[in-house]
Amino acid sequence: MKRALTGLLLVGALFTALSAPSRTGANTTLAIGQPAPDFTLKDLAGKTHALKDYRGQIVVVGFIATECPISNAYNERMRAIADEYKDRHIVFLGINSNDPEKLSQVREHAKKSHLTFPIFKDEGNKVADAYGAVRTPEMFVIDAEGTLRYHGRIDNNPELPRVKRSDLREALNELLAGKPVSIPQANAFGCAIKRVKASQAAAAPPKASQPETLVALIKPADFPKLKQQAQGKVLIVNFWATWCGPCVAEFPEFVALDAKYRDQGVKIIGISADETADIKSKVIPFVKEAKAKFEIFVQDVDDPQEMIDIVSKEWSGALPATFIFDRQGKLAYSRYGIIDRDQLVAALESALKS
Repeated sequence: MKRALTGLLLVGALFTALSAPSRTGANTTLAIGQPAPDFTLKDLAGKTHALKDYRGQIVVVGFIATECPISNAYNERMRAIADEYKDRHIVFLGINSNDPEKLSQVREHAKKSHLTFPIFKDEGNKVADAYGAVRTPEMFVIDAEGTLRYHGRIDNNPELPRVKRSDLREALNELLAGKPVSIPQANAFGCAIKRVKASQAAAAPPKASQPETLVALIKPADFPKLKQQAQGKVLIVNFWATWCGPCVAEFPEFVALDAKYRDQGVKIIGISADETADIKSKVIPFVKEAKAKFEIFVQDVDDPQEMIDIVSKEWSGALPATFIFDRQGKLAYSRYGIIDRDQLVAALESALKS
């Protein structure tokens, strides 16, 4: 897959002015029909752009990255969309809110990837916070009056041959035709935006020593079966990927929890969003090095939304994501983003006692 789930521009020392207050973590995502928060940023050439300057045109605000493989898989598609629609009064703006990705890296990436649309560096992830953006790539389409009309993915799969619906293009075409967007939201998938606080706290815990495990494929229809097989035990499911930094950082915690609770009625399962083609080259070596003993699966889906919908309607698809199901198979705890170990253990202990 299917690096999907989820769950990726510019000038260092830029001035950023937002109509919403600055925040260090993402708040609720901007709702469809709300006015889009204004922002002012400088592009790679040092030219100042304000969102309000584009009033009267449709604007695509895309949160992208330099290192995220999912975002990079869409570079050509984003460039094509920007080029195709620029003569139809549609502007494509790329914003990099990843704290570790510095100006020189963003500039080199834009040049190497032939990204010709304006790209900006969102220092302190202020614009990402104002919009509630949490992953890359993630698109926000703003109409000529400055109102949000579409939010979500570019299309349903980073692998071009497996694309069944081009959600962003559909939204743009409907707006150009004077029609309401028929599907105004389609969960974006990709890498979590590395915010200021997250990047400062992302130190990997020491790895526990456990035997290696096998890796199998899992389809969305198989997930309920896994839950059913685990009934009578507390089930912890961690969605992760080798290309997801926070996932890699927290993975040893699950290895340690498995070693401690395996004989106390707890079952841990890891489900990776890596490509199925990367099982031998990336997933198995990672699992082997981590010495994980619990079951590991790799998702096998064309559209990541299929797995998202089956696991939890509240989950956007961003990675990492962790779920605890009680002995009856009911969802008892969920965490989107890197875990808080104390909260996770408390939820686990509570599920064991219920």
